[in-house]
Amino acid sequence: MTNGVSRRHFIAQLGTAAALLATGRISFASLPGAVRASGRPFEMLVVGDSHMSGQGLREENKFYYLVKEWLRREVFDATRDVRMTVKAHSGARIELHVDELSKMQAAGDDIFKPHHQEANLSQPSIRSQIDAARREYADTAKVDLVMLSGGITDVLVANTVNPFFSEKKLRMLIRQYCNDGMHSLLKHAAAVFPNAKIVVVGYFPIVSTTSDVNKVSRYLLKAVKFPHPVQFAITNGASKQFIKVLRKKMAERSRLWVTESNRALRDAVSRTNANLERSRVIFVESPITEDRCFGTERPLLWDTDKDNLPADERYTERKQICSTVFSELKHHHYGKMSVRMCELAAIGHPNVEGARATADAIKDKLTSPFASSSVAGATKIPN
Repeated sequence: MTNGVSRRHFIAQLGTAAALLATGRISFASLPGAVRASGRPFEMLVVGDSHMSGQGLREENKFYYLVKEWLRREVFDATRDVRMTVKAHSGARIELHVDELSKMQAAGDDIFKPHHQEANLSQPSIRSQIDAARREYADTAKVDLVMLSGGITDVLVANTVNPFFSEKKLRMLIRQYCNDGMHSLLKHAAAVFPNAKIVVVGYFPIVSTTSDVNKVSRYLLKAVKFPHPVQFAITNGASKQFIKVLRKKMAERSRLWVTESNRALRDAVSRTNANLERSRVIFVESPITEDRCFGTERPLLWDTDKDNLPADERYTERKQICSTVFSELKHHHYGKMSVRMCELAAIGHPNVEGARATADAIKDKLTSPFASSSVAGATKIPN
């Protein structure tokens, strides 16, 4: 037996783990060391959109990286390597929409070509990311953990806070993408990676009634390059009452988005688990609440700095890469605003503290009795 553990001792430990599994009390981190250790690396795949890719964060601050390091250091006591493959990137949709796909194909763009992770592009889609990873793994049955997020880029971020967008249509889009679209994606992921635990991370409120009025209005003006000398006409005292009313409506719409997308994603997860031999898909609700969203006193989302520019860790980098990336493409989803939206893309995404909170929420789910019901099989020593 490896690691100085006798066969009899290992069997005893494995028996203890099995007994705990039967009572539903075992957790990911509490597996005996001999069970957690393995002759092969623990394989972790990260796919999804800007939420999963950690827009604006340096690699060591992204929540998927924090989860990976937790697995390596705490779960496996540094006795097992955790090998991570990252395909997630900003802007990725679950699948390319028909109209967008036809325009890209007509323009001659390569819909499968990966670009810079910070550039908000619909392609490669999340399904394409999964398929790309499948081609790279020697054995997809040995992928242990898949982490993903998806849906908001299909619905469109602007629609989730726009009070003038039809509520009926917003609800329809949420059902279409966060429920049906996600269900289809999860079925695909579960089939491609038959032994993997799959973690779906939910979204968060972007704006609330406690978001600073000036920051909300200035960001909107910055996004559309509203002439600076004329901005006072929108942000002066007389118009501020109107902005407050607008903020309230945006907050209500943001709340609806979070509530309904969480419901839709949970249902997609439940529907997927219902058709698997064992439940191995988990939904993790975002720990970011309205009192910590954009423009609040202690935000868990990237805000703007004193010059009203993105305050994230990679803004300077995006200023350099956005124009380069979009110059390589013939079809621009956001039209003439594409480069500008790319530069500002991190605003409203989890910041360093928000990423830590999200990582903690994921770890809590992975160590819960439900999550652990299939972990022993994923982490035991292979035959």
